[in-house]
Amino acid sequence: MQTILFLVCTIPFLTSNIIRMISWIPLLGRNGLINSGLQSAGIVDAPLEWLLYSDFAIVLAYVHLYTMFMVVPIFNCMMRIDRSQIEAAIDAGSNSVRILTDIIIPLCKSGIIIGSIFIFTLVMGDFITVKVMGGGIKANIAILIYNEISLLQYPAAAAGAVVLLVTVITMLVILLRLVDIRKEV
Repeated sequence: MQTILFLVCTIPFLTSNIIRMISWIPLLGRNGLINSGLQSAGIVDAPLEWLLYSDFAIVLAYVHLYTMFMVVPIFNCMMRIDRSQIEAAIDAGSNSVRILTDIIIPLCKSGIIIGSIFIFTLVMGDFITVKVMGGGIKANIAILIYNEISLLQYPAAAAGAVVLLVTVITMLVILLRLVDIRKEV
């Protein structure tokens, strides 16, 4: 059952990132399904402007696009958890919150860190999601670099790339100090 559910989660990845991202526009738009549904139900009087071309839309698209990059390493770690540890905790009288905080999360720490590395590096280099879901009015360092290259401002683009590189390497060093990745691969 776990494998079947895992495969069901991978079905959206059979399409392009751009197609999956653009698919949010008919849902979140001013005349989209969500606004139409809220207006017809009488919950709101006017369309919600913050659903599309906002920070909310960018975060929603990132979650949709990159969830599997976090789920896969955590799933891998959870598959290695010895079920007898959980059963022993239950027999010892632990509740589900205590089992989660004392057994499952510490044993999944490496999967969480590896997933965080994947997500962080992908998000730092992604400029299409911010450009499309932000409506061209939001920016990040990748868009800055893209714009500088488009304007043939190579020194400024190189400076932005160095800042991005140093930031990513610094975060990777910090995250890699938290887990020995050689044991996990």
